[in-house]
Amino acid sequence: MSSRLLFSRTALAVFVSVAVAGCSVTPKQLTNQDVMANAAENADVLMKDVAAITGPIDLNEAFARTIKYNRDARLKAFEAVVSQGQLAVDRFDMLPELAAQAGYNYRNNYAASASVTFSGDEPASIGNNPSYSVSSDKTTLNASIGATWDILDFGLSYYRAKQQANRFLISKERERKVVHTIMEQSRSAYYRAVSAERLLSKINPLIAKARTALADSSRIEKLRAQSPMEALTYQRALLESLRTLQDIRKSLMPAKAELATLMGLNPSIEFELADVNSPDFTMPHLNIDIAAMERTALVRRPELREAQYQERITQEEVHSAFLSLFPSLSLSAGLNYNDSEYLRYNDWTSAGLGVNWNLMNVFRYGKIKQLNNLKIAASKQQALATSMAVISQVHIADIQFKESNDSYQLATQYFDVAKRIKTQVDASRAAQSIGDLTVIREDLNAVLAELRRDVAYADLQNDFGKILVSMGLDPLPEGFGGMNLEQLSHAFNTLQTKWQQGDVDVVSEEAMQAAVAAQNTTKTED
Repeated sequence: MSSRLLFSRTALAVFVSVAVAGCSVTPKQLTNQDVMANAAENADVLMKDVAAITGPIDLNEAFARTIKYNRDARLKAFEAVVSQGQLAVDRFDMLPELAAQAGYNYRNNYAASASVTFSGDEPASIGNNPSYSVSSDKTTLNASIGATWDILDFGLSYYRAKQQANRFLISKERERKVVHTIMEQSRSAYYRAVSAERLLSKINPLIAKARTALADSSRIEKLRAQSPMEALTYQRALLESLRTLQDIRKSLMPAKAELATLMGLNPSIEFELADVNSPDFTMPHLNIDIAAMERTALVRRPELREAQYQERITQEEVHSAFLSLFPSLSLSAGLNYNDSEYLRYNDWTSAGLGVNWNLMNVFRYGKIKQLNNLKIAASKQQALATSMAVISQVHIADIQFKESNDSYQLATQYFDVAKRIKTQVDASRAAQSIGDLTVIREDLNAVLAELRRDVAYADLQNDFGKILVSMGLDPLPEGFGGMNLEQLSHAFNTLQTKWQQGDVDVVSEEAMQAAVAAQNTTKTED
């Protein structure tokens, strides 16, 4: 075996060994230091990325903070940006492929070859002393740059880009839906937090008073200053009151933390709510007939717009499937260079035209057409089902709002009666004509009545918000992206005041009929 051949085999073995070693990947677990460093960085970002609290937070500022700092809303916004970036990338697929190539080739000897004549069906014998010829160097340097454009790929890329454009619009509608949802949650959390702040200051002293009365009763029972049955009945009533108070406190305690999370704040941060000391129980008004609400919802709901964009995507998919049946026509052109001294021309240009067609596509046409029709029909049925669900949501939201209105008025009357009873009980207690149990019970009833009034108002506001969401009304003011927190809060105040007074922009029947007529005219012209 020659030393040159031995060297070649050794070099090949080393190359294979290095390649195999490079392909082996070992999982590397995160260390505690990596995890802690990342956690500290995330915590630091979360703290710095939120505007400082400068005073009591009202509902409008809660809305503004939710929009600017809520992480779910930001995630959806980023998803829309990513979708837009994907659209920009997909547009490049319609352009020709432009490839540059360069290479260096080496062999240890010349590629010498001999040739013989062909006689009959057999080649002639090469003989004992053949004549060899060489047409390439042992080392060559070559380079080329060329463009290839497939007409069929261009058409398919065009439809894919249109599909991605509609997916981007879908991501924007989903972003709108997230905004509607988190603002609805923010409204609910705000009023629950206000109720918690107002009532916890009354519940905690009442719990302390009930526990003191319970301890006094136990002491009286042990001294046998009261009949055992009477003492136990009294203690049971106190314990029932305590259980009710603790259940109320348990349901109210997380409300402020939930609101803080929606606003992008750390739940441990202390802040005040504007409506705690001076609650505003303004009644929202809605003077819109159900037909106008339905029309508005069918035009503005994000889900229905998403369904329309999805129909477009299905149409483009149908066009792509139909286009794939056609022959593939490719065009190519290039500039080439090779430094071989055996070539007469070391640089040259080239051009080509190619056609490729799967003849079986002729037999697939009928089935593909049938499948495409089914896809279009299914997409249409999906849009109709979504429309029906939206209309149902509008009617349910309208019914709930009307019922909440009645419930709030009843809860207000009940609270007024409970306050008057408490006034009578306090007067009797001052005259020492009634015991602690009666006082505690009526204090509890007054707190419960106030809680029910607050909850009823919160439900009224929430159901009012649900009506706005069911109609697809955008709660975001125009140009909100460039507003600071104060400007956004003021814009929300203006918009919410307008809506609370019943000034809601709805889709009129005339506008709907005009849109239908314009669409029919366009279809006729097409």
